[in-house]
Order: sequence, then structure tokens, then C-alpha cells
Amino acid sequence: MKKVTLNNTPENKAIIDALKKVNQCQWNGNVIHSNLDKCLRGINLQSNNSGWYNPVAITIPGLSGIYMVNENGSLYFDARVIKEADNKFRIEYLLTQGYNEFEKLYSNLLENA
Repeated sequence: MKKVTLNNTPENKAIIDALKKVNQCQWNGNVIHSNLDKCLRGINLQSNNSGWYNPVAITIPGLSGIYMVNENGSLYFDARVIKEADNKFRIEYLLTQGYNEFEKLYSNLLENA
């Protein structure tokens, strides 16, 4: 099985830099699972990854939460997981206003890269 890691690309760098500038109150979610794996599998169902993909999670310095790496090595930025306790993990999604803010920042960062 292929090991998936976050690719070091201008796109991923722009995603991370844009996420760092999105207001933390632009995330919301109330889906709770007992472990990280269940959260990642739920997020993966909404992605373009195959159903056979075993999701990989990473934390990123300067960002809150745990993020999923896509099969192709890109960062899935629409959702994150917040660990609230040992057996309590909450999925949060980027709200529309936050997504709009992210898209603007992301586009500007890529243009100026």
C-alpha cells in the first residue's frame, strides 16, 4: 500500500498560509466520533478520494485541529477534526463566509508565489 504524505507544493503552501489567516470562528461542527479514524473516514466520504483510501491525518504548526491528506498528497481543507477528549473527536467544517475568505486569500497567495 502506498504511503501518503503531504506534498511540498506551492498549492499546499498557499492552502496552509490561507488557512492561518481565516478567522477561527469561521469553523463549525457538531458531529462527534469516538476516535480520529471514524472522523477521517467520514470526511473522506465527502472528498474525491477513492473509497479504498485509508485516510492520513496531520497536524500543522500554526493551525488548530487535525487535517486529512488526500490520496494525491494535497491537503483537504474543507474540514478539520478537533480532539476534545480521549474518546471525543469533533468534525468542523469551514463555513461559507470562511470558505469565501479562504478562496480570496488562496488565489492571492498563488498569484504572488
